[in-house]
Amino acid sequence: MTTHQISEILKNLNPEQIEAVTVRENPLVIIAGAGSGKTRVLTRRIAYRIATGDADARHTLAVTFTKKAATEIKHRLEALNMREQIEAHTFHAAALRILQRFWESKEITPYELIESKFKIVSDAISSLGANTKTYKSRTKTYKGNFKTENEVAAKSLVSAVIAEIEWAKARGLTPRAYSDAVVAHRRNTPLTPTEMAQIFSRYEELKSKLHKMDYDDLIIGATKVLNSDPMFSAAEHYRMRHLYVDEFQDINPVQMSLVNALTDDRLDLCVVGDPNQAIYSWNGADPTLLTSLQNRHHNTRTVLLSNNYRSTPQILSLAGSILNGGSHPNKKLIPNLPDGPTPVIRGFNDDKTEAQSVARLAKHFRQPGTGWCDIAVLARTNSQLIPIQKMFKESGVPAFLAGETNYLNQSEIRAIVNSLERQNSFLRGNSLFAWLEGIVENSLSKYAEVSSASDNLNIFLELSREYLSTTPDGESRGLALWLKTEARNALDENAGESVTLTTFHKAKGLEWRTVFIVGMEDGLVPIAHAESKEAVLEEQRLLYVAITRAKRDLILTWARQRIFNERYLKREPSPYLATLQDEIQRISGHIATSEHALSSIRKARRNLQDDSSDKMDLSERQKSIMESLRLWRSQKSKELGVPAHIILHDFALVSVAVQEPSSLEALSKIAGVGSTKASKFGKDLLQCVEVPDTSQRE
Repeated sequence: MTTHQISEILKNLNPEQIEAVTVRENPLVIIAGAGSGKTRVLTRRIAYRIATGDADARHTLAVTFTKKAATEIKHRLEALNMREQIEAHTFHAAALRILQRFWESKEITPYELIESKFKIVSDAISSLGANTKTYKSRTKTYKGNFKTENEVAAKSLVSAVIAEIEWAKARGLTPRAYSDAVVAHRRNTPLTPTEMAQIFSRYEELKSKLHKMDYDDLIIGATKVLNSDPMFSAAEHYRMRHLYVDEFQDINPVQMSLVNALTDDRLDLCVVGDPNQAIYSWNGADPTLLTSLQNRHHNTRTVLLSNNYRSTPQILSLAGSILNGGSHPNKKLIPNLPDGPTPVIRGFNDDKTEAQSVARLAKHFRQPGTGWCDIAVLARTNSQLIPIQKMFKESGVPAFLAGETNYLNQSEIRAIVNSLERQNSFLRGNSLFAWLEGIVENSLSKYAEVSSASDNLNIFLELSREYLSTTPDGESRGLALWLKTEARNALDENAGESVTLTTFHKAKGLEWRTVFIVGMEDGLVPIAHAESKEAVLEEQRLLYVAITRAKRDLILTWARQRIFNERYLKREPSPYLATLQDEIQRISGHIATSEHALSSIRKARRNLQDDSSDKMDLSERQKSIMESLRLWRSQKSKELGVPAHIILHDFALVSVAVQEPSSLEALSKIAGVGSTKASKFGKDLLQCVEVPDTSQRE
């Protein structure tokens, strides 16, 4: 390739990016911050090494997590005149190709890939005698206090066992190692760890006898053949001698094992990732594997991409305040855009008013030269976005719910909704969701050849999960009604010239000029079930991802009341809003809000600094309670490994001290506590309130 062509590859790159593209050391770790040109650098490095003769296009493999990302890598390389056939696949697709080559080389009949685990897991349970007294006892009580032993109970158990097997396989656990692992992780399992291990083992045996593999087996199987057959492994190493891995912060232990097997002792490996955007631990992802890679090879070269070309300095400053230095503190994003508007926090009386305001503001931000597609509304869960879409439609603002289709009109979904309406009312909560999982598993098998049906079924299950997470005791007919009323507004199949409505997770990798982050409330941001230190840190990173989607305008909103299951529930602001508000004050010197501003947070901030109780007119007894509450919060913060404000805000502590609640119900009504934290910490808080009253002593 000519000098001119190489110059074109390096064109418009900054010094950091040029270093990442041209450095010769291997392995190479590229820490690419949000908006730093990650995909550009990855594809330019591939092209540069091929153009300079340092790598062979025919022996280059790029691995990523989605088909969309793999396709984008190919298209970008083609735009750089890389016409050679460079392989770019998802982890599972790459693993399947390795297995296919292995089967062909050994003249082994290819394994059949199963679409649904339901029948084989059912057979595994039955073949082990788990349908005897022990099994019946479990089905009567498992996750829902079943009133009868029937098919619903059986299906719910099978679905739960499937989920548990998938959890184990994502972490590379064998049936033998399973029991110890669940004890170490303190997991609640559908059956005893011993019973689960037996079923897990039997499931693997049945698959082997049937000459079948499930989706989870692909990466495990490819890793196994690479590690066990030296001749085949050597051939694969020659075939794929230059390996690139995108989004490395999302890798799980099983995928890491495949990377290790592919590279062996060779060091021609380049990985790109950002620890501050690691948000998939629920899928087994472990961002510490990035560090372990650096430690494994002492000569690993690390290049930091710290220049951000997406967001204004104000937005980057706000995002950074959430991370407190981030998972990779040496990397701070450097803005390359001029100053923009100060981000805004707005509070509303209820979610309807919130939706109305967002719709009105969306019209305001659609200015000449911009379109509806330059605006996005992000929320922690899909269910929060459905009333937003309804209000947008009423306001004449075109919008689509990302990932959603006209699923309620599809035959596979209509059948399930009809079944929901016929179910007895005892099917509710966890037992309802377990039953739905079983129905969806069977439907996935039935519609295996119809990709749109599979998408619709998965969307249905996700919406059902979110409905039940906000209505834990929700029953079948209530879910059916909700789907036919609120959820039916999520039917727009075409993004086109529309505002994007999507979740924090789905927004990763995308960007918009104007971003609204709605539902900034405790229990949603962070999500209620995030209790461990690791889970809380991931919630912080998730909010960081959401904030860094914005290029210029950023508006964060919350509501004091939100409808759940057709009734209003009182909400409290997200604990992160106090930190964000402080940063906004630092940026602009004041808080930019409307008449619906966060008055409760402002008052709390004025009155409740570190020595807030001393500045307020508290009685001696109230001061004593405050001292007890602060001591408890400090101990709980150290115990859980999370910041003190995540436990309870200062203004919540003062409210408890002043109101002196005597019951969990009274405690749950206090601003800043709410039902979630009253349930979690109520006993301790009530004990703190019960300090001796010294005010009446002589």
